[in-house]
Amino acid sequence: MIPRTEGFLTSADGEQIWYETAGTGPDLILTHGLGGNAAVWYQQVPYFAQNYRVITWDQRGFGRSTNNDGNHGPRAAVSDLREIMDLLNVDRAHIVGQSMGGWAALGTAIESPDRVESVVLACTTGGIPVGFGPEVNPPVAAGPVTARPLGVHPAVGERLLSLDPARAYLYQALGSFGHRPSDAEFFRILTNYTYGPSVLAGIDVPVLMIAGELDALMTPERIRSAAQFLPKSEVIELAERGHSPYFEDPHAWNQLVADFLAEVRTCETL
Repeated sequence: MIPRTEGFLTSADGEQIWYETAGTGPDLILTHGLGGNAAVWYQQVPYFAQNYRVITWDQRGFGRSTNNDGNHGPRAAVSDLREIMDLLNVDRAHIVGQSMGGWAALGTAIESPDRVESVVLACTTGGIPVGFGPEVNPPVAAGPVTARPLGVHPAVGERLLSLDPARAYLYQALGSFGHRPSDAEFFRILTNYTYGPSVLAGIDVPVLMIAGELDALMTPERIRSAAQFLPKSEVIELAERGHSPYFEDPHAWNQLVADFLAEVRTCETL
């Protein structure tokens, strides 16, 4: 049996931030993107919990976490993540950030470099100033008339919908939980929140950057441009995959990340 805990962190400014741990071993933190919450990692947690203590959490306004004061965005996310690490006695962790979660992952590596073993930026520039969009269509307004068709979401694309419509619908449904700000507001916040080149050059941990060939939001070209700012980065592109290959093709994504983490751990012991 894999041990599991869950609870709420009361943040420094009074928000309730939900977190979960599963497994034992080195700490691996998974930080979700704009299209989901901690539950979106359901295909990763059981896999990695066999060898790691996997920590997932809901960012402010997503899933079970509150956002009463509207103080959301990368700065708050980095603060919340560091407080979760304190609460759970995390000394050093491997941090994975998917899309929006990349801002928190990279920001934590910048602000607490002694507490980060490695970073995985999954389909995200994570605040590296190379921009993103506008290849993706603008978000559709809420409401029964204008809601997207069943299972349609720009973050998973058409391939998953044709192969597994139930899982495509699950992704669509997960993004509706909580009381988060609109996609448009978050796009504005993320676009305006970047980390300077000199700061990025000081990140001295291995960084894996995953790109999806068909990702129109964080294109492979942008991911490669972003990688040039990081001294210890590598880019791996997944063919025929879109913005969320961790959800669309979890077996390949999990193995890719597992191999990277194993390599990091091997280098640490040499």
